Amino acid sequence: MTDTLYERVTARPADTPSPVALNLVLADTTLFGEDDSPGWVQGYGPVPAVVVRDLVSDAVTDEAAKATLRRLYRHPRSGQLVAMESKARIFPKGLRAFIGVRDQTCRTPYCNAPIRHHDHATPARDGGTTSGLNGLGGCEACNYAKEAPGWQVVTHDTDGHHTAVYRTPTGATYHSTAPPLPGPTRRHSAIEGRLSIDIVELKWTA
Repeated sequence: MTDTLYERVTARPADTPSPVALNLVLADTTLFGEDDSPGWVQGYGPVPAVVVRDLVSDAVTDEAAKATLRRLYRHPRSGQLVAMESKARIFPKGLRAFIGVRDQTCRTPYCNAPIRHHDHATPARDGGTTSGLNGLGGCEACNYAKEAPGWQVVTHDTDGHHTAVYRTPTGATYHSTAPPLPGPTRRHSAIEGRLSIDIVELKWTA
């Protein structure tokens, strides 16, 4: 009877495992053992490097598991994800995943609840774009609260730091900056930067 109930509720045979998606974020340097920066499991938090390497190894070697690699690009200074753009009114699946990985928890200051909504900081009705810059991850309560009269939320990107500025009906202002991804960020000297520009210019004119 239990098996029958399970099949009718889930529309899956009782002896078939249910798929579980695990979003694991880690730096490539951590994956290949160049550093021991912790990884990040969405919905859980930081995980030691040795554990995330074992998780990746187990997923790759398990024939029954489906491991998908998705590359994420960080800003060289801030360590945050770069933006993605879309002309859709509703955030598409890929952009929702991007915002969820970037923000990790509700972006409203002092909340830190799990993300349930992917919302426009500047509403679409006011000309807000469906983009990584204007998108925010939020919990259900905070998303509804900011629609009340007197609330205003704007976002900006300064040197790779995605920041949301919340202004409340009482006039208070709070700043929320997206956390950096795990792994070290590399800083290049002015000489290295100039050398890369020279190489690009040389290839372009060749």
